[in-house]
Amino acid sequence: MVASAYDAKIDGIYYNFSGDEATVTYRGDVYGIYYGAVVIPASVTYNEKTYSVTSIGNNAFEGCVGLTSIIIPSSVTSIGQYAFSGCDVLTSIIIPSSVTSIGEYAFSGCRRLTSIKVETGNAKYDSRNNCNAIIETETNTLITGCKSTVIPNSVTSIGQYAFYNCSSLTSITIPNSVTSIGNSAFSGCSSLTSVTIPNSVTSIGSSAFWDCI
Repeated sequence: MVASAYDAKIDGIYYNFSGDEATVTYRGDVYGIYYGAVVIPASVTYNEKTYSVTSIGNNAFEGCVGLTSIIIPSSVTSIGQYAFSGCDVLTSIIIPSSVTSIGEYAFSGCRRLTSIKVETGNAKYDSRNNCNAIIETETNTLITGCKSTVIPNSVTSIGQYAFYNCSSLTSITIPNSVTSIGNSAFSGCSSLTSVTIPNSVTSIGSSAFWDCI
């Protein structure tokens, strides 16, 4: 369920507040409200109180087809479900080392996304070998990919929804290190024309390649 209220709009960005922390939030009545380059501040002041911006909430930037770039501060620790889903002209994303939680579908439908990088020093995620993907370090699971992703040989699982609605993905090479492909991992990859599944894969989730024409 999408939140339907916000506490304040500050410098064009909508927030909810709790304790000493601020969450960038979905406005509640319309998608696609952010355009051009957006810089999220590390802190904001409201009613003479300063809050640390620690979260990008569910759906916060969903459907922002005019969002060209985003800068996420090192104060942010979580990125919610669908946070950037459908940001059609967003081409790159840098995940700060502070982020420890990324929700499902966070970047689904970002068709022009070609560069994904997790800053070094992140304890939860990485983008090893400049792979243009987000990998959960402990489990070696690729959780978010894009059309230019090269899956490293160290990845053992492709997580559910990893390439969900990546409609510009045309081909992907799955290395022999991969043993499982999650539910809906490549669902909605309507331009995917070539994929080789190695013998190492012993599990393929439901709808893994649904709507891959």
